[in-house]
Amino acid sequence: MAEDDPFADLGETLEDEPDDEPQDTDEGSESGATEETPSQESVEPRDPMTDTAFSYEAAKQRPFYARQATIEDFDSWLKYELERELNQQGYQNIVVREMTDALLRTVVEEDLVEEVAKRFEQARESDFSESGE
Repeated sequence: MAEDDPFADLGETLEDEPDDEPQDTDEGSESGATEETPSQESVEPRDPMTDTAFSYEAAKQRPFYARQATIEDFDSWLKYELERELNQQGYQNIVVREMTDALLRTVVEEDLVEEVAKRFEQARESDFSESGE
């Protein structure tokens, strides 16, 4: 049934939003104060170790369609590998949107077309060999 509804998993995608909102709510109220008095902006410098790179409002959410096992592996890697690494480097207030943005920029900037194409081909070949075709 989920195959018929392209938006069936939208609720699952939106589950990540609460992780981002609390930090942005505080940040949003601070930025709201600086919007009212622009001179305060220069008084309060941003700290890259604690302040997020961009606000929740600046992000565009897009659903990703992948197999459940791939999503679970990705979520584990994101939370237990990447977030831990960033935390060890001293970063605080780490939010999913920043890690996802960095990941997408890495794929594009490192020109991983050949590697992604290879994984695509492996998945196709694996699925065909499993189904006996």
